[in-house]
Amino acid sequence: MLSVWCRRAAPVSSHLLRLSSLAGYRQLSSMTAREIRKRYTEYFVRNGHKHLPSATIVPKNDPTLLFTNAGMVPFKQYFLNPSSAPHPMVATVQKCVRAGGKHNDLDQVGFTPRHHTFFEMLGNFSFGAYSKRDIIRMAWAFVRRELQMPEDMLRVTVLESDTETYEIWRDEIKLDPQRIVRCGPQDNFWSMGNEGPCGPCTEIFWDTRDPRYSIDDEERWLEFWNVVFMQYHRSPNGQMTPLATPCIDTGMGLERVASIMQGKTNNFDTDEFQKIIGGIEQLQIKHGSQVGSSKSETAYRRVVADHLRASAFLISEGVRPDTTGRGYVLRRIIRRAFRAGRQLGIRGPVLPALYPSLVAAMGTDYPELSEQQEHISGTLQLEEEAFSKTLDRGLILLESIFARGSDNKVISGADAYVLYDTHGFPIDLTEVIARDHGWSVDIAEFEKIQMQNRQRNKASWKNGKKAHPINDEINRKLAEWQDAGVSSQFCGYDVDPEQNTMSVSSRIVAFSSLANGDGLAVIDPCPFYAQGGGQESDMGYVTVHGSNQGQSTLAVTHAVAIPGSRATALVVANAGGSEQQLAAGSAVTAGIDMGRRRGCAVHHTATHLLHAALRQVLGATVQQAGSLVRTNGLRFDFTSPAALTADQLCQIERMVNSTALANERVVTSEMTLDAARSRGALALFGEKYSRDNVRVVGITDVSLELCGGTHVRTTRSIYPFQIISEGSIGAGTRRIEACAGIAASQWQRQQLEHARAAASKLNAPSLDMLSEKAQRLSDQTQTLRSENEQWLRVAATNMQAAAEHATELGSIPARIHILPTPEDLALAASGDMRLAAEYVCHWRGAQPHTAHVAICGTAIALGLCNERFPKAQAGAMLRELLKRLPGKGGGQSTLAQGRLRSAVSVDQIQQL
Repeated sequence: MLSVWCRRAAPVSSHLLRLSSLAGYRQLSSMTAREIRKRYTEYFVRNGHKHLPSATIVPKNDPTLLFTNAGMVPFKQYFLNPSSAPHPMVATVQKCVRAGGKHNDLDQVGFTPRHHTFFEMLGNFSFGAYSKRDIIRMAWAFVRRELQMPEDMLRVTVLESDTETYEIWRDEIKLDPQRIVRCGPQDNFWSMGNEGPCGPCTEIFWDTRDPRYSIDDEERWLEFWNVVFMQYHRSPNGQMTPLATPCIDTGMGLERVASIMQGKTNNFDTDEFQKIIGGIEQLQIKHGSQVGSSKSETAYRRVVADHLRASAFLISEGVRPDTTGRGYVLRRIIRRAFRAGRQLGIRGPVLPALYPSLVAAMGTDYPELSEQQEHISGTLQLEEEAFSKTLDRGLILLESIFARGSDNKVISGADAYVLYDTHGFPIDLTEVIARDHGWSVDIAEFEKIQMQNRQRNKASWKNGKKAHPINDEINRKLAEWQDAGVSSQFCGYDVDPEQNTMSVSSRIVAFSSLANGDGLAVIDPCPFYAQGGGQESDMGYVTVHGSNQGQSTLAVTHAVAIPGSRATALVVANAGGSEQQLAAGSAVTAGIDMGRRRGCAVHHTATHLLHAALRQVLGATVQQAGSLVRTNGLRFDFTSPAALTADQLCQIERMVNSTALANERVVTSEMTLDAARSRGALALFGEKYSRDNVRVVGITDVSLELCGGTHVRTTRSIYPFQIISEGSIGAGTRRIEACAGIAASQWQRQQLEHARAAASKLNAPSLDMLSEKAQRLSDQTQTLRSENEQWLRVAATNMQAAAEHATELGSIPARIHILPTPEDLALAASGDMRLAAEYVCHWRGAQPHTAHVAICGTAIALGLCNERFPKAQAGAMLRELLKRLPGKGGGQSTLAQGRLRSAVSVDQIQQL
């Protein structure tokens, strides 16, 4: 009779509850979000669970997800192989993000009571340690005793066919059968997807006592805890196979529990959100804006509060604003928040100004927020400043679209793409602004144009650059070996990188042929360093003994770690079909390429010294944002709001070289994570470290870092250290490329040879005179360029067009001028473009009542008077014109330039 209650198809608007305080409905002691986190973890620790810190928001070894979007994500691999779990029983408070990809709550945030981009999931997990009965008892005890929720405010659901769970609730928990609702698999059977672990679940609901709904209407009930019984494995064809070891996966939304415990009907009214929203109201007052309570203003404050949390945590884990993947999601979040701040009357910085409110709300439980305050605030500041420069121009373009009107009030996909591509407007932001004006956006056309542009740039979060193409076949085999518990002992740290040869007697643990003719092998012990921590993998060989074919040596081209394991798999060239020769137990001799190992060790130690020098020169707030260690060089990404000066780069070089020449010892040791932190060891935030055992690399009093890479024994071998380049790779993030040791000596020799060749070409008698000669040549070139520009300007002013045509571009009168061809004018390369631009600049001043288009060969320019046409944009007009005259181009409000695919005729122009 309660099947209607089990449906999950209610529209979002039905969730917008407007209730008075629930205090009259139950007697609960109000708990802060921080108290709930603490009480939850302490309760499950008392019940035998190991409390693990939150995994990173950016998933490790899971290319299927943009972000960790549920508490169980870090443990997926253990449901199929429970024995490999870090502990039989685990409890966590997991940071999650749902924005972008399939799991995207971005559009609903601020307008519903419970949608968030960032949220926390309280979870406890059993990998074969306890049963349904155990978890139901523990969950009920926590709800009733720890949270003191009254039974008459609770209800549970079970899968209609799961009689065992129903009877546990009814007979052992003694819950009134009227409070146990049986639902179908669409509601109470949980799975990761079409394939993988799955099982029935039981959910616990809170009675909101919303007077709009009857007791059996699902909208009256708030689900806050889901307990999943992982009992089966679903195959791609839908077949269910019982798991050898059933597991338990539970998830309880912290924000929902906080709303219940604090008597609130909206998550944004709970204590941590209110600290941030209070900061927003103070900021409104500071900017002279009235603090109102309208539906739209309240929603904007909630958008800003939510997006501040999400953007801060993403930046703290190394995500930076970008044009693709996770970086683009972050950019969308920041820009949506900035625009919402503008709607609230905040004219200065929004998220950076509110950051202290976030630290006050959540900094105690998440110390990284205060530790990285300067970095996070700086990144937010740079992104807001970048968007602020284009926001006003984009809004002008939107206002012009609204002003010219449309029969169906739809912004074209082309206009939406101009806003996206030129002005940095995320498409969802354009939709929000359009919706505010009663308009919509042609998303289908926008996506078509976007897809066409993406064909030219296929880089994305899922297919990022990798030092070696680990294909699907290898990934499947690695996953299979991981599930089977394949392991090996790494002995590569015992290798002195200064020695010339190295070999180890080993045995084959596992082997598989690959479709391309190579093989994949695991040997034990294994001296090969697997690619990781930014360092390229070792290469080398394995020699097989005792086969019928005698001794044979095969090349190892790559080494990769098996996820969730200490084992390393080797890609062995041309070893396909060697299952008998490389069978498990076969004796082999493994040797690594010592030249490659030595180069990587030199540059990994140099990376640590570079990091230390950067922190000394720029301050301790510098954060590592990525690195790549190769045999012949290094790349180091770090946070900095501005470019380094030449003096700073020289200072960093001197510091690294000084330590190198001091021949300091490089000491490695192993200890607990807490011991390493107490010694001040730096950890790359976002990396997952074992609490029980970490490797620490120290260089006297200069550097101390957690690191699993290979290093030199003393620093002398990294001399000389040479910075090759420094530049920006994104807002607030810089990159240094450098080399050290023999590679740096070779680079310096090459530069010397280039300098000598340049001196010879410039007739400089010595290298000391090279700079003077180059400056003299540069001055002469600049003079000639200036003279050329003057002649082009004179020519444009006095030139008569070969043909002209009057037309309209949109509603603006325009005159198209066909100029003599570049060949007729004997123009040098790019002279046609400069001539066309000078020509329209002249005529927009001489005849401001019309727009002017000049075509010189394939060069095209459009100019207009901004005072005469204040709402028009030359760039947008040119792009519209180039739909009829195929080409590419763009520009600013008064001048735009482009290039046609081919020259056009007078007849083509007259048809416009």
